[in-house]
Amino acid sequence: MTKKKKRIRMAAAVLILAVLAVIYILVLRADFNGEETAEEIEEITVLTIEREDIAEAKIDNSYGTLSFSYDGEAWTCTDNTEFSLNQDSVSALFNRLNSLTAVRDLGEMEEEDLDAYGLADPAITISITLQDGQEISVYLGNEASDGNLYYRTSESAHVYTGDSYLATAFDCELSDLEAEEE
Repeated sequence: MTKKKKRIRMAAAVLILAVLAVIYILVLRADFNGEETAEEIEEITVLTIEREDIAEAKIDNSYGTLSFSYDGEAWTCTDNTEFSLNQDSVSALFNRLNSLTAVRDLGEMEEEDLDAYGLADPAITISITLQDGQEISVYLGNEASDGNLYYRTSESAHVYTGDSYLATAFDCELSDLEAEEE
């Protein structure tokens, strides 16, 4: 084969690879079902609680009740003040509420409608008392059909769906938040 034919074949191969790469990228970005892609879904900010504004926090979950106080620098377990908390773990847990976002707002719900979402008797209740004395609660219910979680807050009668990891994170026991011995 001559050098000219080799160059032509090489150029053709490079051109074919470039065309295939463009097709691959277009297929990845295609929306075949007319559904919103992840980039198109706009998150709704439901609640914003700065960790520094928290004075006390309580979690009621499947393991029982965990109670904490925060002095602006350190977390303390109010039921067992001698218990050594992993400060980073507790801070990271409550940072999930700053800001609490939703994928969908299902609108206002009457009390009698909350059972359908697991919110009449929530699986997890997170109660926060702010430094100014304001009390805010977040109620976590059932998993939605899309894999998200139904929840609501004491600030609104709306029911929202959001990341189900919120329930996983707050369904913890005190030993999950223990500081490791050095």
